[in-house]
Amino acid sequence: MTTTPSDRTIVLYLLRGAVPEHADEISGLWRQYGHAVEVAPSTKGVTMNADATRIEFDTKTIDSFWLLGFSAWRAIEVYSPALVIATLTGVPLDQALNIDDARGQYEFDYKQRIASAQSLIAAEQTGDIRWPADIPTPTADRDGLGDDQHKAAFDLVAFALAFAFLHEFRHVMYCVDDNAPSTLAEEEIACDIWARDFMMSGLADYARAHGHNFAQVQQKRATGIAFAALIIHAMTPTHAHWGNRQYPPIAERLAAMISGYSLSASSSFWLVTACLLIALMRQENRPLDIVANSSQEMVEMLLDRLR
Repeated sequence: MTTTPSDRTIVLYLLRGAVPEHADEISGLWRQYGHAVEVAPSTKGVTMNADATRIEFDTKTIDSFWLLGFSAWRAIEVYSPALVIATLTGVPLDQALNIDDARGQYEFDYKQRIASAQSLIAAEQTGDIRWPADIPTPTADRDGLGDDQHKAAFDLVAFALAFAFLHEFRHVMYCVDDNAPSTLAEEEIACDIWARDFMMSGLADYARAHGHNFAQVQQKRATGIAFAALIIHAMTPTHAHWGNRQYPPIAERLAAMISGYSLSASSSFWLVTACLLIALMRQENRPLDIVANSSQEMVEMLLDRLR
């Protein structure tokens, strides 16, 4: 007789799979804090929160992570040509975007997918929206996706979701240990930093033990966190972007998640992350008269513009 794992165990499996170098540590913390994992009925908005006794989410929020993540993956094909032109020639980014004649239809399609994801956030149930035809429906069967592009997006969504659950678990720890930062906004940033550090520490030993290239492991993990940043931005209501009593300005959260990596300037992390940030800026109709000599410099300048 097969026993279906509990929701708590499923989330633990996700975290152990995302950060295998910390598998024993996260299992130990899971036992130590003894919190529940509760799946709430789906409703409008986003449900993912935590207190001293439980982490709560709904399946529609997980579907939203999937749809936003798979949509964000397409930002690379939309904006990388202009990004390469801008950084190689020194022309402002907005001019490079205008030079790229093929961008129009790609960008229209991208914005349609993001609009579907925003509709999902606002809906009561996933079935209330029309799912984009070119994005697979959520599944735990990575190999069943077939398409290598979909598999790449699957991996990044898994890292993004792991980051979100680690963030919520840090809230549990703060509540139980009664040592949270003095304000809720500070606690949010602290949870982001803890989740990021948990996912990015110990990679060298892990890569060496399993015969992986350290730079590639580091790059993929960091890119997954960048996807989490974009997804969290999309899930944050516009009126809360500048911060309030509970949450810091969203730009501060993005900087905490994206800045400061010791990745080489040639790492594809910078190109992918720059494309994600350009997509975000284009959605908000922000000026992009930016001159940068590399994708890394572009990321740094885009983050400054978001503040």
